[in-house]
This record gives sequence, C-alpha cells and structure tokens, in this order.
Amino acid sequence: MPQRSRKKTVGLLLCLSAVVALGAGWAWASSDETSTDNAYVRGDVTGLAPKIAGYVTAVEVQDNQAVQAGDVLFRIDDRDYRARLAQAVANVEAAQARLGNVDAEVQLQYALIRQAEAQRRSAEAELNFAIKASDRRRELIRTSAVSQAQVDESDAVRSRAEAAVAAASAALEAQRQRIAVLDAQREAAVA
Repeated sequence: MPQRSRKKTVGLLLCLSAVVALGAGWAWASSDETSTDNAYVRGDVTGLAPKIAGYVTAVEVQDNQAVQAGDVLFRIDDRDYRARLAQAVANVEAAQARLGNVDAEVQLQYALIRQAEAQRRSAEAELNFAIKASDRRRELIRTSAVSQAQVDESDAVRSRAEAAVAAASAALEAQRQRIAVLDAQREAAVA
C-alpha cells in the first residue's frame, strides 16, 4: 500500500499543480494590466501659449479632448484690456475735441489777421494824412501863415502816425505767426 498511496499522492499533487497553473494562467490573461520590459510610448505634446497675458477665467476643454484649430481652449480675463480700450477711445475723443478746438482757433485767427490788416491800413491812412498836413504847414511857415508850434504839432502827429503804422505791422505779423503755432497744434491733435 505504501506504493499505491505514493502514486495517489503524486497524482494528486500533479492535478493540484495543473489546477494552480491553469488558475494563474487564466488570471494573467484576464487582467487589464499590461507590462513589458522593452516598450516605447509615443504621444503628441503641443505647447500652448496665449498671444496676450492675463488670468485664465474659464477652461473650455476637458482632459484628453480632441480639439481643432480655432477651438476656444481657455478664456482670459479681459477687464484690463477693456479698461485700456476705454482709455484709448477717450484719448481719441479728446484728440478729436482738440482738433475741433484748433480748427475754431484757426478761423478766429484769420479774422484777427483781417482785423490787424484793417488797423494797419487805417494807420497808413492816418500817416498819409499826417505827412500831407506836415508838408503843408512847412510850406506855410515860410510865408509866416502858421506858427512854429503848429508845425511842431503836425510833426508830432506825423511821428505818432508812423509809430502807429509800425505797431499795426508788428501786430499783423504776430497774428500771422500764430497760424503756424495753430498748425503745429493741429498736427499734434491729428497724430
């Protein structure tokens, strides 16, 4: 009997070993885990960078979601950019207002130039009259028809008239030069 029981024991051990080997094979085949000691993993990695700086306020995609060109991935806080846009719009409006103001000043300046030209013509007419009066009195003093005081008075009127013409000419030139200043201000407003 010892031999028979030994055969039974060996047979039982062999059957048990076969069952264990079959169970281990089935467990290994049905597991989701794959391993290898010589594998390569390949993936596409794309770097993302916004054209502008800012805080991300919303993420519009999920992990591993397929995206196409033009898809919105993130939303960036635009409050700073809206404030800058409002400031730029205000600056443009202020420049347009300055431009309108300069144009109005140019029109006023042309009127002031016409006024200065009229004052110069008036001063020149006064000078012509003073020259004729002075020349007449100088002729009359030779015949003693007028006194020296009257001649001196007419010479003084003539000198005042010459000074008035010089002042009117200077005022006219100053008014004309103001146009160049206004043109520079207009160019600055346009820029």
